[in-house]
Amino acid sequence: MSDRYLEQRISIKFCVKLNKSASETHHLLKEAYGDEVMSRARVFDWHKRFKEGREDIRDDARSGRPVTHRTDENIKKVKDLVCSNRQLTVRMMAEELNLDKETVRLILKENLNMRKVSAKVISGILKDEPKPRKLDFCSDLSKETRKNSSCVREKIKPWAPHKAFPTRTLHF
Repeated sequence: MSDRYLEQRISIKFCVKLNKSASETHHLLKEAYGDEVMSRARVFDWHKRFKEGREDIRDDARSGRPVTHRTDENIKKVKDLVCSNRQLTVRMMAEELNLDKETVRLILKENLNMRKVSAKVISGILKDEPKPRKLDFCSDLSKETRKNSSCVREKIKPWAPHKAFPTRTLHF
């Protein structure tokens, strides 16, 4: 039971057994829990449920998908998938793992501390460089791309850790 209001429901049930009114119960909860108190409407609702004979303090079961899929197991699956192929898009990973796209994106961003890298990174890194340096870099990149068409994909991964972005050093 990971419900953050579970303790307050126990208190409400206790107040009902002491024949306290819903208003008195809410007032006592505000004194005890301060800003963390459940809303007045929720207190009144639970007070009514307990007064009508309800014994269980847990929420009723809900239909539909669980609120979150960001479990340790799914985080590991996303990590393994992105490590095996960094070229995958969020949509492709979501389809492969049968997860929501937003869940995969949040796992990548918040749990794995990764972000998407695009071609704009190169132009951003070279933004303050002098024009001759930009031309040299682009011609070197062009030559290497002609030799090995996958060199850019090997050097610039779509998903990389935040720390993988040096300030202005790209070595080919």
